[in-house]
Amino acid sequence: MRLVAVLDDVPSAALTLHTAGQLAERLGGADLCVFHPMPTVDPDFQSPDEGLPDPAQQARFAQSVAAHASTLHQIFASWQATLPNNTPAHWLEQAGDIRTILPAVASTTDFVVLGPTHPDCTLATRQIFATTLYATQAAVLITPPVAQGSIGLHPVVAWQNSPNLLRAVHSAMPLLLTARQVTILMGEHQPGTAPDPALLAQLRANGVAVVLERFALAGSGVGAHIRALATQAGADLLVMGAYGRPHFVEWLFGGPTVDLLACATWPILTQH
Repeated sequence: MRLVAVLDDVPSAALTLHTAGQLAERLGGADLCVFHPMPTVDPDFQSPDEGLPDPAQQARFAQSVAAHASTLHQIFASWQATLPNNTPAHWLEQAGDIRTILPAVASTTDFVVLGPTHPDCTLATRQIFATTLYATQAAVLITPPVAQGSIGLHPVVAWQNSPNLLRAVHSAMPLLLTARQVTILMGEHQPGTAPDPALLAQLRANGVAVVLERFALAGSGVGAHIRALATQAGADLLVMGAYGRPHFVEWLFGGPTVDLLACATWPILTQH
């Protein structure tokens, strides 16, 4: 099993590494690559009317990129020093277009761990998020805004009979099969009309304690409802399918259900 943790945001870097380390441990000591994508184009000169940067501006941009990478590497080194002996974790930085280098790095990994998001995040972070979700095949683990004591011991699955959710569940299966209890949240337009999901019988057949909780789909507060039910269930992981583009990005960065992510105290595992 191989994980890639993407570091770009300095304030959340330590938290992202903490979550990635927890996931690697839960998966039985998975190999962890910490990846920092380095931009080669100054975002201040992205449109034609802004012209081209002169040599002095290019030099300042290069120094800024190098300093940013150095700061993140120092955070990684400090975190790595706290790991048990022989724990596999290595640093990788690469310059280039995020839309090209990220899919290449993620092509041989099982999970990509991303830092927590917020409406004021940088353009680079938005590009990293969108590229990871829609241009890679790996499952994506979104770090919560605060550290937590466990990951995947009490997962909650926001059930939806869709290809994206089924892919996310397939990727999360090593966590689900070793969980202490799994809760499946199932929204219905009419109570008691939808059949039990196949995941329920599959987990029970493997000896996993599973709870199925049905709730009514009504209005625009579905995100808040899922959050409340997941919190009540004692979730330390939410498994859900990614919405189609661009709706999922809108959901993450200020859409009508951004409340679900902004207020979550657990990581979110999703896949497109």
